[in-house]
Amino acid sequence: MALSDVPGIMRGETAEPVSIREALAAAEVSRRERKKYPAVAAGLSLLFNGLGQAYNGQFVRGVAVLLGSLLGLFLLIVPGVAVWLWGGYDAYRTAKGMNEGLLPYRETSPLMVVAFLVVWAVTIFLLSAASAMLLVAMGQQGML
Repeated sequence: MALSDVPGIMRGETAEPVSIREALAAAEVSRRERKKYPAVAAGLSLLFNGLGQAYNGQFVRGVAVLLGSLLGLFLLIVPGVAVWLWGGYDAYRTAKGMNEGLLPYRETSPLMVVAFLVVWAVTIFLLSAASAMLLVAMGQQGML
């Protein structure tokens, strides 16, 4: 259904008065045309912890999933893997909820996705550097 098919919406060159009900119907048509792909959201989150949340327009939540899974991996492997898997499930469920109108739709900003990947890469780099420095220090102390 196109917007021009909704009663009271622009037809040709003329505009007719629009009731609130008709405007809401037009907004619903527009909302339905925007779609998230739950499988893509889950796949992105499983590929890069939290990227599915960034795809869903939830940048801060994505960073929380990333940091939670990394912290869990450092404490014990099982909590980190659990948070990582939960992140994939959460990204899937959120995208599906947005499509069904159960959650507010949030635009996917390509800039935020790129920013998230930069945060992800910097975090991994810093953790790798910290781990290398710790190993060097332990080697110098004769702990290895």
